Amino acid sequence: MYEVCVGPQTGSTELVWHVVARQGAGSLCGIELSPPEPGAAETNRHCLPCMSRFQQLLDTGRDD
Repeated sequence: MYEVCVGPQTGSTELVWHVVARQGAGSLCGIELSPPEPGAAETNRHCLPCMSRFQQLLDTGRDD
């Protein structure tokens, strides 16, 4: 099972949604996420490396 968490885009301070495996500590793109600060800006942008990795996992039927 996966969930999404807001965090900085790799190499930027812009916030994006990252995909995180529930049993994992980091996102699918490899970035370590910490809980967002209260009042952190919401975003409708997604981390493209996370989304690509998530699609690969869906295509292969694996649950990483």
